[in-house]
Amino acid sequence: MSQAAEPILRLEGISKTYPGVKALQGVDFVVRAGEVHALTGENGSGKSTLAKVMSGMIQPDGGRIFVDGREQVIASPAAAIAMGIVIISQELTLAPTLTVAENIFLGRLPRNRIGLVDWPQLERDAEAALQRLDVHVSPRAKVSDLSVEIRQEIEIARALSSNARVLILDEATSSLSEAATARLLELVRKERDAGMAVVMITHRMPEIYSAASVATVLRDGLFVASVPLPETDEDQLVRLMVGREIQDFYGKRAIAAGDTVIEIADLATPQGSLRPTSLSVRRGEILGVAGLVGSGKAEFGLALGGAIPATGTVHVAGRSVGLGDPRRAIRAGIGFVPDDRKASALLLVRSILENFSLAWFDRIGRAGGLLNLRGEQAQVDAAIRTYRVATGSSAPAIGTLSGGNQQKVILGRTFVRRPDVLVLSEPTRGIDVGAKSEIYRMLQDAAEAGAAVIVISSELPELLGIADRIAVFFEGSLETIFDRASADEEAIAHVAVAGADRHHHPSQHIGASA
Repeated sequence: MSQAAEPILRLEGISKTYPGVKALQGVDFVVRAGEVHALTGENGSGKSTLAKVMSGMIQPDGGRIFVDGREQVIASPAAAIAMGIVIISQELTLAPTLTVAENIFLGRLPRNRIGLVDWPQLERDAEAALQRLDVHVSPRAKVSDLSVEIRQEIEIARALSSNARVLILDEATSSLSEAATARLLELVRKERDAGMAVVMITHRMPEIYSAASVATVLRDGLFVASVPLPETDEDQLVRLMVGREIQDFYGKRAIAAGDTVIEIADLATPQGSLRPTSLSVRRGEILGVAGLVGSGKAEFGLALGGAIPATGTVHVAGRSVGLGDPRRAIRAGIGFVPDDRKASALLLVRSILENFSLAWFDRIGRAGGLLNLRGEQAQVDAAIRTYRVATGSSAPAIGTLSGGNQQKVILGRTFVRRPDVLVLSEPTRGIDVGAKSEIYRMLQDAAEAGAAVIVISSELPELLGIADRIAVFFEGSLETIFDRASADEEAIAHVAVAGADRHHHPSQHIGASA
C-alpha cells in the first residue's frame, strides 16, 4: 500500500502528563490501511500511553485525533471498537470465570429470535475464531484453567473477531511461544494484505522486520522519527530508540567457572510435566535453558524456586534444599525470579520502596522489635542507584514504572542478597533493548561475584549471547546440553521441536559439566 494512502487514523500533537511525568509531548502518528506500522522506543518512551489514547483507554491532555479524516473524541474502549479500533495488550483482560467462547464474544453474544443467548451459535462462532489462529482449545473451557499463552491467544481471537479496521498489538506476543508468534505474524500479514491497518508495539526486532513497512520511534515521550523498513537497518533503529550506540550488547564473557555450587538429581514434578532431571552448575557459570511452551523448562525453574511441589534432591554449596517451599529455597541460597512479574513478583499499588524491601525484612535492622525505617530507606536508595532504576524517588507506586525498571527492582532485590544460585525465568520479557543490555550486565556481574546463574528464556539469540551452556527441554525431559562452542540456533531449535536424536547427540551431553 502506498504511503500516499489516506490515513484511517491520524494523531496530531498528542500530549499526556501524569504527576511528575510527561508521558507524551506533542506526538504525531499516522496509521494507514494495508500497512503494518511499528511503534518503537525504550520502556517509558510513551508507546503504551499512545496506544491507550488510540484505543480510548485514556484521554489526552492536548492534541487532536482524526478517524477517516474527521476529528473525533475516542471517549472509551467501546467508542474505539465502534470506530473499528481494537487493542490487544500484554495485560490480559479476560474474565477468568467465563468460558473461552463467552470471553471471545463478551458484550456481543449472539441472540436467537426471542432474545436469548444462542449457545450453539456462540460455540460455532468461537470455534471459527479459534481455528483462524490455529488454537486448539475447547470453547467450553473455563479461562482460569488455561495457560497464560492460551489466554493471550484468546485475547487475539476476540480482537480479530470484532471486524477491526485498526488492530493495535501492544506487546501481544510477549507471552507467546515462537510457534504461536509465527502464526500471529502470518495472520497479521494476511490482514494487512486484506486492507487492515496494524500498529505493532514490540521490542523483538525480528517481529518488526518480518511484518512492518514503517517504524515510528518515541523517546522520553517525544516523537523522534518515522523511518521506512527494511531500508532502515536494526542498528540504526536501535540508535534512534536509545539515543546512543549500545556497545557489547550481551556483555563480557571472560569469567572462569569455579567449583560446582548446585547439584540437581532426579528433580521432577508429581504430575509429570517435569521428568527426572539431573545436572550441575558451577560458580561463575551462566546456564541457559531453552524449550517450547510445555517442554518442562518453566516447571524446572518453578521447582528450583520452591514455587511448585517437586521430588528429587537439590544441593547448594553442599546443603540440602527443602523442595516445595520458596522460603526454604531462599534460605538455602537460591534466588528465584518468576516469568510473570506483575502477577507473581510485584505489589503494583505499593511503593517502589516497599517492593524493593519486600525480600529484605530479615536483613533490615530492628530496634525494639520495630522496623528500622531509616535503614530501610538507605538500603533502597542505594539499590536504586546500583541497579539504575529510572525514578526520582522510591515513593511512587511501582506500577508507574516502565516494565524494564520494574524488572530491575525485582532483580535488584534478589541480587542484593547475593544468593549462591540465581534462577531467572524470562528475565527480559517485554523489555526494551537498552534495559536488556543493563540486565545482561547485572547477570554478568552476579556470575563474576561467584553466583551460578540459570536463565530460562524463549529467546534463543539471548541465550546464545549470554550463556556458557544451553540445556534444551522437550516434552518434560532434559534432552541435550550444548556447550558454547557447539551451540547454534538451528541445532537448539531442532532439539526443542523434535527432541534429541540420541544417535547424533550422545548421552554424555546430558548433565555434562562445563
